[in-house]
Amino acid sequence: MSERADADRDFEQRFARIEGLLGQLSVSRDPLVERVTREVLATVLELHQRGLARLLELSAADEQARAALVRDPRVSAMLLLHGLHPLSLDTRIARALEGLRERFQSKLTDVTLDAQGARFAVRLVPTAAACGSTRAALKQDFEQALLSAAPDAESVSVELAEPAPALVTLRRRRDANDGHPTGSPR
Repeated sequence: MSERADADRDFEQRFARIEGLLGQLSVSRDPLVERVTREVLATVLELHQRGLARLLELSAADEQARAALVRDPRVSAMLLLHGLHPLSLDTRIARALEGLRERFQSKLTDVTLDAQGARFAVRLVPTAAACGSTRAALKQDFEQALLSAAPDAESVSVELAEPAPALVTLRRRRDANDGHPTGSPR
């Protein structure tokens, strides 16, 4: 496994560990310990927020550095956590959809987005040749990518629509001898 994948997994495990510790803390019998611990955590988060805000200020002049910060999933998650992400929710959804459209262009006929504030509904129309498992994988991949790009969205839904039926043109074959269609009275 790659070093980056290991780091991403470790990062997610640490977030899960924090949630578990906070859960244990909430059942503590000592309200003073709970209050002080939560205050320490809030103070540390505030310090991180200020540091990240300063980092964004310093990187504002270097568009490449700022773009790299936004692309990195761990940094992006931290910016979202602190309300500092430089890209709007709409922009993050639009970029994710653009990437998904490119990635799955051979499997999709159409992708539409209906945005209502922080609620996003995506409608996918797979190609007529897409089998059931391909359709399910498309839905799952779109849901995961959109939720990853916009965990702060109020809701994200992905609907699979039926592709339009393929039209087949039928023509009567003419008999080479008399010009009449085969099987018709002469």
